[in-house]
Amino acid sequence: MKQLIVMISMIALGIVLAGFVMGFEESAERITSSIEERIEYETIIGSD
Repeated sequence: MKQLIVMISMIALGIVLAGFVMGFEESAERITSSIEERIEYETIIGSD
């Protein structure tokens, strides 16, 4: 019985961690795209 409880709790923990990682991936993509936009903007302005 204890093994079943541990298995269920580990599966639940895995699902929670997967949701956290997916949420972090979305915010990392937003940060990366904003940095890329700034780099492109500075490159265009600096080419005068």
